[in-house]
Formats: sequence, C-alpha cells, structure tokens
Amino acid sequence: MEASSNQEEGCTKKDEVGFSLTDAIRTFLNKYRPLIAWLVWGMGMSLFSGFVLHDFQTGFTIFMGFGIFWGLTLQFVTIAWLRRAACLICMLIAIIIVWNPGISFIQRILHKNISRNFLVDDVRQMASILESTHPDPYLHGGGKIAFHRRMQNLIRTIPEEGMTQTEFYRHLCPFLAAVGDGHTSFWLPFHLDDQSPGGIPLYFQAVEDFFYVAGVIDPEQKHLIGSKLLSVENISIDDLLKRQAQIKGYDNEYQLMRYLGYDGSLWYRKMLEHLIPEWKGESIHVVLVDPHGIEINLDLEPNNKGQDHLIKSETAVRLPSTGKSNYVYRFMDEEKKTVLLLIENMYTYRESFEMEMTLQGSLRKGLANDLYQKYNEVPPPRSNKELVAGIPSATELCRELVEVMKRNQSENLIMDLRRNQGGNAFISTIFFYFLYGKEALISFSDKRSIIIKKYSPLFWKQYPARDIDDINKHQPIKLIENDYDFSGYPEQGGALSREDSIRIIEEEASKAATFWEEYQSEKYSGYYRPQNILILCSPLTTSSGYAFMYDHWAAGGKVVGVPSSQAGNNFGAWVGFRLNYSWLKGGISHLYATHFRHDPDMGRVLTPDYEMNYDILKNFNFDSNAEIRYALKIIDDRLSNKRK
Repeated sequence: MEASSNQEEGCTKKDEVGFSLTDAIRTFLNKYRPLIAWLVWGMGMSLFSGFVLHDFQTGFTIFMGFGIFWGLTLQFVTIAWLRRAACLICMLIAIIIVWNPGISFIQRILHKNISRNFLVDDVRQMASILESTHPDPYLHGGGKIAFHRRMQNLIRTIPEEGMTQTEFYRHLCPFLAAVGDGHTSFWLPFHLDDQSPGGIPLYFQAVEDFFYVAGVIDPEQKHLIGSKLLSVENISIDDLLKRQAQIKGYDNEYQLMRYLGYDGSLWYRKMLEHLIPEWKGESIHVVLVDPHGIEINLDLEPNNKGQDHLIKSETAVRLPSTGKSNYVYRFMDEEKKTVLLLIENMYTYRESFEMEMTLQGSLRKGLANDLYQKYNEVPPPRSNKELVAGIPSATELCRELVEVMKRNQSENLIMDLRRNQGGNAFISTIFFYFLYGKEALISFSDKRSIIIKKYSPLFWKQYPARDIDDINKHQPIKLIENDYDFSGYPEQGGALSREDSIRIIEEEASKAATFWEEYQSEKYSGYYRPQNILILCSPLTTSSGYAFMYDHWAAGGKVVGVPSSQAGNNFGAWVGFRLNYSWLKGGISHLYATHFRHDPDMGRVLTPDYEMNYDILKNFNFDSNAEIRYALKIIDDRLSNKRK
C-alpha cells in the first residue's frame, strides 16, 4: 500500500511539474504575444521574399527589421500617441522601400511597360556594376568617355512611355556588347523552346569564314547538308554578323559565328526576331549554294522540332558512350595504340563539386542530384558528402586511363573537346599531373594563363567563403575589397617563383579532396604519356574548355579542327548580377587572363596545327565526326612517314 501511495505521489509531482512548465510557456506566450507574432511574421516574410526575389539577405534585413520594430513597439510602448506615431513612421518607411520595386514588379509580371524613371535607374546601375566589377570595361569600347557617352545615349533614347522587359533587354544589349567580352552578357529574359525552336530548320556550323548546313530536320532536305549559307531574309551573312555583334559581345570572329549559327540566333524564333526585327514570323527565305556551286532558294517554315531530331551525315566513327560519365574513352584500333578520350564539359566531375563546397560554401544540389541518379540509377542520398562521392571522378578516370595506356604501350591519345563549353578548369591540372608529372606541372606554371582578378561587392557575394585577409597573406601590399589582384600576373619579363607556383597549385588542389590525396602520394605523377597527343576543338570549345586545350597544346600536343571561339587573351570567370527594376540578369567577367602575352594575334585566335577546312569536310562527306577521322589520318600519315 505504501509503495502504491509513493508511486501515486511521484506521478502527481511529475504531473505538477509538467503542468507548471506548460503553464509557464503559455503564460510567456500570452504575455509577449505581439512581440512573438511579429518576429514570426518577420521570419516568414523573409523566407517568402527570399524565395521570390532570390535574395535572402535583403529580405531578412527588411522584414526582420520591421518585425522587430513593430513587435517591440506594440509590446512595450504603452502611450497611445507614441504607438500611433511609431506605426505611422514604420508604414511610411515601408511604403518608401517597397513602392518603386512593387510598382515595377507589377508592371513586369503583367507584361506592361516599365516606367521610364525605373529604366533610367537600371541603365545607371548597369554602368555602375560594370565599372565596379569588370577588370576593364573600356578596353574594347573606345575608352571611358565613349563608355559614358553610350550610357547617356541609352538613357536619352528610352521612350517616355517606358518599355517592356524584353524591349528594354534589346535596348541594353548593344551597351553590354560594346564591352567586347564574350563572358559579359545578359541572360535571356525569355524561355527558349528546345523542342519547338521556331527558327530556321537547318543547323549551321562554321568552317573557315562561312557557315555550312551540318544538319536538317526534314529527311527530304538531307541533300542540303554541306551547302554554304549566303543570306537569310535577303540579308547577307556579313550584315547578319554585324547585327549579331550588337546583341552580344564576342572574343573573336569565330565566337560571333558561334552565336549566330549552331543553337544561336538562327535556330530560335525569339532570337531570330531580335536579329531580324523586320521578319514577320512566317516563312523564312534562305539562300544556299550547294557543294557543286548551284544556288538554292528556299522558303522554309519555322522549325518545330528540337536538336534531338537533327539528321546529319552518317558517321564512320563509333564514339564511346556517355551514359555513365561525360569523361569516357575507347580504343580506336585492335592493337590499342590509339585512344579516343571525350571530355564533354568541365563541370560534371566530382572534384569540381568538392571545390565548390569549399570555395563557395554551397553545392549545385539540383545538378548533383541529377548526375547521381543518372549515373547510379538510384535516388540520390541526402548527405552532400555521399552525393558528391557518387559523381564520376576525373582523378579515378585518369588513373585508369594511364594504367591501361601504359599496359598496352599506346602511342596516340586523341582528346575530343569539340563540345566542351567550359566549367571548372581544374580538370586540366588533374590530367597534366597524370600525363606529365608533378614537377612538370610546377615548372609549367609560367606557360599557363596568367591572370588579374578584380574584387568587387558582386565577387564577395558570389564567393562568401573567400576572405580578403586570407588573400592578403601572399600579397606584396594590403589589398582592399574593391582592389585588383596582380599576384598571378608578374611584371613584363618577370616570372612566378617556384614557391609561388607550388603555393598556387596546392591552394587549388587541396580543395579537391579526391585529387589532393593522389597529389600528395605522387604515386601516379607522370605515370604515362603517349608519343602523340591530338586535341580536337571547334568554335564550341570555350572558356575553361579552351584553357584545357591550351595547356595540353603548350605542353606539346597538336590542335586539330576549326578554331576555338575563345580568345587566349580574354576576360572571363563571370559573377552574376540583376538589375533592380527590370530584373534583367546576366554575368560580368571578374578576371583577365593572358595566354599569349607577347603574341596578340594568337591571343585572339589560336590557329590549330591542323585546321579543318571545307575541302577536308567535303572529302569526309561532312561526317559529324570529321575531326576524328582527320586526326586518325594525321596519325596514319605520321606512321607512314616514319616507316619510310
């Protein structure tokens, strides 16, 4: 009986404690209800505005500020007139802050004209962003005075009734294009329909200084493959290129051609309307000349099928499958003397994600999830570490590749970069280490691109893990947050010291855990290199795809194909921006890279050692893999000459 009584007493005490705690929480919530309610409102609105505006920091600052102010006022201010005054002031401030963005937001989502005064502010903001972010926005555009003349002309020509977002985008494009930088441009403010592009139903590629038909949609037009393009809507190619130059900046003539052909302005209706505003949107008049010199006049209906429906010439080359990775290889002969290696891009390998998590403190989670599921055929894990570990590694690929080449004493390596439009150039360092070795990588630093970085508010926003104090550890002077960083760009006649070369390499390598372990062990350093390395390129080989090509060309490889549309001496590595009222978005370069410091011509166009031309294409029946066949012919010719 006593034990039972004690148990009941214990339960009663626990119930009393539980009741007391619940009662205390309820009392606290009731007492501070206004303050808590407004804090919750501030947090909720911060999250909502962050998702809508893609700017959590600004949303948190504004709405949490209001939430705290209102909560404290209603909670602790008891004098009625002070409350009313505080609320009135708060409402006025809120109206001032949100009035202009709110009005422009409504105009934008209703596809109405955005007010002229808002657009004027956006033009000035664009100019300010360029001047604070870009290393030299005046270099290719006639200088600072010409820059500001263009800006004022833009403002002067904005109509009183304002413009829609798309009209304003077209109005601003020439200003940004005048910077003359292929990495500095707007992102399209409209959606492109890949499955129904709406442009010319012919796929044009560049060779020499003209376009040819590389693919068709209609099987009955297959005979057009190989035909040269003369005009569109009675506008010559030269004039079309001049128009294209006003839409987007470019590094060299091949980049201008890349923007016009391929999946550019001629392929999509909305881009074609920008290029040729006089086009009525109905049939498109195109003039071609076929491989026999016969002129062909066509009136084509806009294209309603995507690139997956393209019909090209039959290929005599079997490519390795990219079903499990964008970095794959296969032997091209039974003796296993020639290897074809595809490097489709520079951003879907594991080490790039490892570096991203370290440098930016974030992860392209959507892309990482897609890659993991595609390559592993199972749902992606929640853990970022496990997720990244399931993405194909460049280090592991290189280890396997050099082992198999050494085992078979392979003599030729063909690196296919024809579709590589960039990403993270570190994969080039990985390949260089395995093929040439750690010491060669260190001594090669002076031949690699030398760069100047421009720091700015947009730079620090995009790379929050970077710190000016860490950067200053290796600077001759103390840099400030808007400074230029010349530490990777020695004076004329100077060179990086061995210590600086090692530091730069290892600062980067240490951020990619998979490679860093191999780099420290040196087990596969310079493990095997075939006698001949051929690098395939095209106008699509750009950004860090170009950097990869350059590194292995400068180390002794030979380039085969149509020249890259990337300049060797160029601006690059963009940071994102968004204009306040029109909400136009884009990217601006924050560094200047020099591959050919003493050769400006090569710095504009790296001419391939074996340049593809129209006659070679014709001899290979315009095969979509003509560059590979050309490379194999070069190898065969070398072998024949060696035997002689």
